Amino acid sequence: MSAPGTGTGLGIMVNANAKRGGRRIAVQIARALPGASVRLTRSISEVEGWLRALTAPNAPELRCLLAAGGDGTAVTLLNGLDRIIPKGKPLPPVGILPLGTGNAWAHTTGAHKLGLAVKMLERAGPVLPFRKFGLVDCEGTLTPFAGTGWDAQVLFDYKAQLEQSVGPGKLVSKSVWGYLSAMLFRTAPKALLFGRPHVTIENLGDEVFTMTADRKLLKIAGVGRGAVLYEGMASVTGAATVPEFGYGFRAYPFAERLLGYLNVRVYDMPPVSAILDIPKLWRGTHPLRGMHDWFTTAVRMTFSRAVPLQSAGDAIGTRQTVEYNVSDRLCDVLDWRRMD
Repeated sequence: MSAPGTGTGLGIMVNANAKRGGRRIAVQIARALPGASVRLTRSISEVEGWLRALTAPNAPELRCLLAAGGDGTAVTLLNGLDRIIPKGKPLPPVGILPLGTGNAWAHTTGAHKLGLAVKMLERAGPVLPFRKFGLVDCEGTLTPFAGTGWDAQVLFDYKAQLEQSVGPGKLVSKSVWGYLSAMLFRTAPKALLFGRPHVTIENLGDEVFTMTADRKLLKIAGVGRGAVLYEGMASVTGAATVPEFGYGFRAYPFAERLLGYLNVRVYDMPPVSAILDIPKLWRGTHPLRGMHDWFTTAVRMTFSRAVPLQSAGDAIGTRQTVEYNVSDRLCDVLDWRRMD
């Protein structure tokens, strides 16, 4: 049995709609961490009401706010905090308890499966270890990564495949194999049929850096606000402040190299070549043919046709123009590796 007050100073938001969320999970966490504020949430208004109570001037000090769910749950928590914490004031430290599908941010910070993660919190001392992350502002929403192209289309196709799966096949569809099968058998044929869009990427920030073949940051001389960073065909484009898409897919392996900047990427290869490149793409191999990296604070991407857009693994529709900005907010995120 946990010691009384083990969870003091912890706020834990459980996504009722997550892969393994629900009242049972919330009750288990509350029993394991007495003193924690555990809230099962179903709506934005519930999230914000709970956060206002926890961050009120007379509220007890918060050690950490944890999102029990996937990347979407973490994004909901962050944006709830962004709306209620005045600009210029720091956000409370946050953490991720993985309950979702991809769990990109959870993997990046070394989070373990739920049961072990809760036990680690039980054993943790009063001071928790954190890592500082920047955030992408995509259309007013704070997120660790967002992008257009095949990655977003895969998410549309993955969710459609999951909805159509029944019986034992549904368990496979929820795994990394379901993600890969959606990519190979749904997204790739569409890419072959419709081809790649043309994109123009304009720098809206000041300094721009790139990554050399030997993995060193290099400032690009003479490139400032208004410069065109790229003009051509594109299979995948996006911006991130974390290296993973989830499942260990290191889509932005250098995203943590320059705090306060976005890692902007373009991948431009035909579908057949991209399929052959999947193992290298997954590992974050660099350099890689067709891959371009920049580090800047803001970009605008304009496409020749509407393309699917995803934010933190959630498909949010199609866009012909997208702007990505680095947020003024920095976020302290629980570093599970330093708790081992």
